[in-house]
Amino acid sequence: MEEINVNLWKLLEAIARRMKFIVLFVLVVSVLAAIISLILPRWYKATALILPPKEEGFKLGWSGASLDDMLSLTSGVKLPVMATPTDVYARILESRNLADRVIQSNNLTEYYHPKNSEDLYIRVAKYSDFRVTPEGLLEISYMDKNPEMAARVANSFADELDLMNREIASSRARIAKEFIENRLRVVKSDLDSSRLQLREFQDNYKAIDLDKQTQLAIESAVGLKVDLAQYEIDLKVKEHSLSPNHPEAISLRRRIEEIKNQIANLEFGGTDSSYLNLPISRVPTLKIRYAELTGRVQISERLYEILSEQYEQAKIQEKMDTPTISILDRAYPPQLAVKPKKRIIVIFALILSLLAAVFIALILDYLENLKKKSPEDYERAAFFFRTLLGWIPGIRKSLK
Repeated sequence: MEEINVNLWKLLEAIARRMKFIVLFVLVVSVLAAIISLILPRWYKATALILPPKEEGFKLGWSGASLDDMLSLTSGVKLPVMATPTDVYARILESRNLADRVIQSNNLTEYYHPKNSEDLYIRVAKYSDFRVTPEGLLEISYMDKNPEMAARVANSFADELDLMNREIASSRARIAKEFIENRLRVVKSDLDSSRLQLREFQDNYKAIDLDKQTQLAIESAVGLKVDLAQYEIDLKVKEHSLSPNHPEAISLRRRIEEIKNQIANLEFGGTDSSYLNLPISRVPTLKIRYAELTGRVQISERLYEILSEQYEQAKIQEKMDTPTISILDRAYPPQLAVKPKKRIIVIFALILSLLAAVFIALILDYLENLKKKSPEDYERAAFFFRTLLGWIPGIRKSLK
């Protein structure tokens, strides 16, 4: 092949000689691009704006589900490491579960006439867009040829997200309520059993208030001990001053014996079965058992109280039907189309056609010179370019 020496002025001269072709080519392509951009269907994009709940209120149920609990709803969709509630809601919007709801509520199967269900999912995913704004808001957009449908589907995503959130919250609350209800029944049984054991203990050992009863018994024992000491002194005096068999000495001995019996009864129990006669010697053992039984009752009562409160909260949560997200802006049918971008299409076609026209002009100039220098090579090259560019008006005629 002949060596080609690039000369800028020769290139410009070749372009100048083919200027008419270049202008005509660019003009035709640009007009065609403009016509095509007008013929292409218009696409409209509707957008809704959502304010997700704050992180502290980010609960899907009474049990207080957190981000980790919501991962199960995204069907394996990956979340960023520092995911916020808004990120999670954006991922839920991309889940197939929510897409099914939107498809059914808007009857998109009949609207798009897809080849199969997978094709429909791909279309819905392609036309929808979920974006987290720098302010932490969630932007839901949907694009369709029909502006009414675009707005309806965008709003449907927001409504179904809220509905799914409420259903999950209600379901979790119902599960929690059933669990608490069963647990409450067990705790109530334990509480009744503990109370019965405590009552039987009190009935058996006459234990009402062991501290006060013990204090009363000790005070009585101390009084009897003092009386016993006094009577023993009097007895010694009577025996010494009178005689051991003197009636007064005998009376004092009987009195002393009675006091000893009373002290023994206080220490070890006796025939007195009243609540005021608590055997002092058994107090340590009784106090341990009493504390154990009392503790069981108090624990069961506290647990029953806590579970009762949680049970009422779960019942309220189960019946609660308030919105879980705030829709700041609902989507409205847009008036301006977002596609096709006519200006960009025309500019792009203008630039490409200009480059192509210059390239073709240079090729034609080269072939013209080749025709003069080497007719055989020219025929071969002309054949190639007629085959490749013969569809362009004027090319086939120029290469004859």
